[in-house]
Amino acid sequence: MNHKNAVRPCAEADALKLVQSLRALDAKQLLQAAIERGLTFGDCINAFGMTPEESAFVSAAQAMPDDDIEFDDRTVVSRSERGAFVHCWHFVSNAAAGIPEPSEMLEELLRFASSIEQPQSMRLQMSRGAMAQVMEVLEDQLDELEGVPCEVSPMRIEFGPYALDILPSALVIELVSGAKPQGFSPVLAEALLNWIEHQGNLLDQLAAEMFVAAA
Repeated sequence: MNHKNAVRPCAEADALKLVQSLRALDAKQLLQAAIERGLTFGDCINAFGMTPEESAFVSAAQAMPDDDIEFDDRTVVSRSERGAFVHCWHFVSNAAAGIPEPSEMLEELLRFASSIEQPQSMRLQMSRGAMAQVMEVLEDQLDELEGVPCEVSPMRIEFGPYALDILPSALVIELVSGAKPQGFSPVLAEALLNWIEHQGNLLDQLAAEMFVAAA
């Protein structure tokens, strides 16, 4: 008996069931399923986009001088009667969007956290106290973090009768996670998490150096 051929009907049946299940889904359901399996916006651009060699509109758009506009290797084009809309990435600075400096956002986060008086907010208040201590040590250096980050171990942050062994970047994430469900600004929450994503390691390194110097 050919065992290889013996399992083929089962595999074909499974494939048929998969095709039938996919056909039963509408476009939005298919998109959601694809996203859950890792589909990215970049994948969609690559699938639908065109290169400058394939589209005169992409070529013309990329030739327009503007330092704040960037294009992907493949760019989506939507034709209209008199031309086309060409997808691009238009850079907008934090300042132009009205996003405050990190130190100001942290101060607002601490003010908000201190206003929460629910019993389950004890951990949040401890995190707030630890972050306030970090800000006091770092003073005005929060807004201009520079250098090449290196790995830093969690540090002991003492404040009043309490102490936490935690990295400052983790403190910010914890504070935002606790404050956002209580009504903290989603705009500031996103901006703070983005800041930590890009400069959290530098924050941790600077804090470690400053805490050692202050000891």
